[in-house]
Amino acid sequence: MKAFKTFTSSQYLVAILLLFVFCFVGCKTEKAENVVKQKPNVIFVLMDDLGYGQFGVHNDTLKTADFDPYFVQLVDSLQGYSLDEALDLSKTAMPTVNKLARDGVYFTNAFTSSSLCAPSRMGIATGVMQNRFGAYTNVDAERRGIDRGNHLAQKMKDLGYQTAHIGKWHIGHFDNSMVQSALKENGLSDTLKLHQIRKKNPNIYDELIKGGYMGSTAEQHHPLIHGFDYFYGYNYWASQFYNATNVWENKEHAGLQKEYNTDTFTNKALSFIEKQIDEDESFYVQLHYHAVHDSLEPKAPAKYFDHLKSDSYDLNNFYAHLYGVDQNIKKMIDFLKSKKEYENTIIIFSSDNGAMAGGSYDGHKTGSPLPGNAPYSGHKGNYYQGGIRVPLFVHWPNGIKNPSQSKHLVSALDIIPTAIDAGGGEVPNDIDGKSLLPILQDANSPEIHNQLYWAGIQSTRWGFTINKSTKDHSDEAQFAPPAWAIIKDNYLLRFTGTLENGIYKDFMDGREPVIELYDLKNDPKERNDLVALMPDLVEEMQAVYFKETTDFKPPTTWNRSKWEELQKPFSHITDKTFKD
Repeated sequence: MKAFKTFTSSQYLVAILLLFVFCFVGCKTEKAENVVKQKPNVIFVLMDDLGYGQFGVHNDTLKTADFDPYFVQLVDSLQGYSLDEALDLSKTAMPTVNKLARDGVYFTNAFTSSSLCAPSRMGIATGVMQNRFGAYTNVDAERRGIDRGNHLAQKMKDLGYQTAHIGKWHIGHFDNSMVQSALKENGLSDTLKLHQIRKKNPNIYDELIKGGYMGSTAEQHHPLIHGFDYFYGYNYWASQFYNATNVWENKEHAGLQKEYNTDTFTNKALSFIEKQIDEDESFYVQLHYHAVHDSLEPKAPAKYFDHLKSDSYDLNNFYAHLYGVDQNIKKMIDFLKSKKEYENTIIIFSSDNGAMAGGSYDGHKTGSPLPGNAPYSGHKGNYYQGGIRVPLFVHWPNGIKNPSQSKHLVSALDIIPTAIDAGGGEVPNDIDGKSLLPILQDANSPEIHNQLYWAGIQSTRWGFTINKSTKDHSDEAQFAPPAWAIIKDNYLLRFTGTLENGIYKDFMDGREPVIELYDLKNDPKERNDLVALMPDLVEEMQAVYFKETTDFKPPTTWNRSKWEELQKPFSHITDKTFKD
């Protein structure tokens, strides 16, 4: 029989210490793993041109009398649908999304950084006012793009998130190497521009389109070098709902995309999400739908269209596209619940700018219907509230204990900083965006913005006011005046530059620059100009605007003389300062 080995007291001590270290390290590792697992997932849904008044959560107290009267006049003459049916459909077309908003924190005082999609998306991506990069128009943003390291998705990736961008990108320019390769292969001059190729060599142009050129992205602006692990989408203002040829998967052309793109984009998002869940990874997904851009052409799938029962095809079709988004978001929620990830997933929902609301324009298209941006004036492309005030909510079962409606002044620039903060990261202190987390946790928390401000074009191109111009949808923007605006303490101050002769029917002789002041609390439709009554406030708000925008850079492509009008305080502009 073997004798048991005896241990000295020192050996016992070493054994006990080793056991203690093992237990301590094991506990720390288990704790760390639990922390990682508890880090919230994030899905950021961005709509294209969804108006404030088309988002039903806002419309509990909205009345048809709140609709823009000129918009209503055009509807009556061109389409003739029921105003009551339009209002009812706005309230009922998105039941899933409406419930998410009411079960989270939804913001009734949220604004984008631009009234146009590409500059707005640049601002969202960086958390920085895009004017600081020289972007004031779509073309500015397309040509300028963003610099490597500026997209805040990189911060999410650095926090350990698996990241994906799916849908519309529209930041930066196309991959012009495709054009150069086509020219070289056909023995043509490399100086030919795309419009010249289209006219002189239509076969080459058609091949470029079929090959995805109109959704391609230059290498320096590609999502995969800006913090994303996966990309499925397009770098353009739109992608057709069916049979799109401008969609790319990572850096490969995805070919002809036959299916309805709202469904396709959602399915791609779900595939990515499922993979991350299976691998126990946290995910950050940007799902930026094409809907509801150009949303009345073509018809939505029957499974969505047949759900709408108004007497108007146009109303049914527009809200069917919204219902399609709603049902796809429901599909994601059901999937997250099945994987027990719903409670720990943040869903952020917004729009890139106001609705492209209007009657007939450009001879063949029809803008999105009423309520449009009601109760606010204006539409996409201008700096009335309707162009920049948008739906925004955050839903997070684990993080929001007291759902609420917030009147805090917030910006779309705050969206990704909020995700960074919720994910345990530090929000950069050199950007304009702020984290919404304090508001999500306490509805009575202080304001995070003292004011918001904008600079760009005051255009009629993207909505019903195009009917007040002698130009059309294809060329009005080049004549549009410049504008800047600031909102502070529920007042809006807006400067609009020179109107050229012969462009706008109400001012055929042109007009000198004007400054306007509105009390947004008591006059949300911007009908009663208070400049003459409150000159001290005008001076104060103007001083704040110019102090905050000293580093707004000259435009990348926009008319330099129009930008220069924005550099002069209005008191330095002739004696016709105030609106007639």
